[in-house]
Amino acid sequence: MHQHAGHDQSHAARCPVFLYKSMYRLFTAICVICTAQSLAEVILYIPGCTARMVWVAEEIFLHRGGLKISITENQEAYLASGAALKINYSEADLSGHRIYRSGFLDGNGVQQDFIPATARIADLFCLFPDREQANFDLLAMVFWCLSRYEEYQPFTADRHGRFPASASLLQKWGVLEEPICDIAIRYCFREWGIADNVAFTITPTLDIDIAFAYAGRGLLRGLGAALIAPWSLPGRIKSILQPSSDPNNTFDCIHKALEHCSGARIFWHCGAENNHYDKQVNLNYGPFKQAISRLNVDARCGLHPSFAASGNAEILKQEKLYLEQILGREVTSSRMHYILLSMPSTYRTLIDCGIAEDYSMGFPDAAGFRAGTAQPFRWYDLANEEATQLLVHPFCIMEATCKYYLQMSPEQAIDEGLEMKERLQRYGGDFCFIFHNESLGRQTHWRGWDKVFESWLA
Repeated sequence: MHQHAGHDQSHAARCPVFLYKSMYRLFTAICVICTAQSLAEVILYIPGCTARMVWVAEEIFLHRGGLKISITENQEAYLASGAALKINYSEADLSGHRIYRSGFLDGNGVQQDFIPATARIADLFCLFPDREQANFDLLAMVFWCLSRYEEYQPFTADRHGRFPASASLLQKWGVLEEPICDIAIRYCFREWGIADNVAFTITPTLDIDIAFAYAGRGLLRGLGAALIAPWSLPGRIKSILQPSSDPNNTFDCIHKALEHCSGARIFWHCGAENNHYDKQVNLNYGPFKQAISRLNVDARCGLHPSFAASGNAEILKQEKLYLEQILGREVTSSRMHYILLSMPSTYRTLIDCGIAEDYSMGFPDAAGFRAGTAQPFRWYDLANEEATQLLVHPFCIMEATCKYYLQMSPEQAIDEGLEMKERLQRYGGDFCFIFHNESLGRQTHWRGWDKVFESWLA
């Protein structure tokens, strides 16, 4: 009896302490949850708010920061808000964090000769600084870069009508290889106490411009090519009899490399025309269809609209339908052949054809970040002043760029890619790169570039 009584008394004596500790832990957990919820909310005071401001605020705080945002033009509502994070985008001296407002986002349209001012603030390259170069307009900077404002201004196009890297102000300022928007956002987030949740990822993408070098060409087409290059005849005959021996048939290699890479994308050129720029095999060629079906298991397949389809919605729809029939599903992603990207016509055409994601945002003639970012973003139609749901995935380097434009050896290309990867590992973002099936093949002029692919993928 005494033992039981003693046990009961001891237990009773400990109960208040136990109950106190339990209640304390529960109270602490509630505080943590409430704090997390509070920190997940941000209110922005933006008097005279425009469509541009709403879009860029969502890109920065919602899509980059994962924050629940609200925008108000009412100063009293802003001051009375219980949101833990308050952003003041005005000239008024209010509580919260203030972003310098340059006035750039207050207007509409495109100023044909406009060039934003630049500055180095706290070793940060930024656009739209104030007069003292102590602060900068983050919203204007991100909008200018992501909207591709400069591509709506007059520029000297290359021979294909493209906006070249030489026309890019980021190239002229020497920051093309830096994701300046991502760095600026990360800097501001840290100043404001927002957690940086952007991870480093690797997205290998392959363009299948010419699935087979010799096979699948048809008799007349093959004979014509053999007359021009007689030395290729033995290889052509072997490839026709045994498609697996074709120099461009690297699909086994691609399958092995990407079978555990869920983020990989493969874009198929499905153009039926045969011209100087479009040289795909016969679309009814069995091994071509089999390669598409097989690789769709390893990586998400998308469309590589032909040169002829650029600016021609009807041809693009035909190519898209062909690929959908093989895959047995809707095709919603694309990358333009020859990176034929023209603002705003290309993206409008893609949207009209049912494309939801595009991977053409990059330069064919230089490595770097065409839009100043290594993260996907929703396209803003600057000509119509409206946000769209088209998701733009930037790429930062391509093997053909390294070889043909930058005259790099495979070893130099490996180093260039590693530098890009290391930069993104510091700042977060997607190391999205382009390779082609033929550069992984057995043609002499691509010897050693399979090592580049392995290095960039690692």
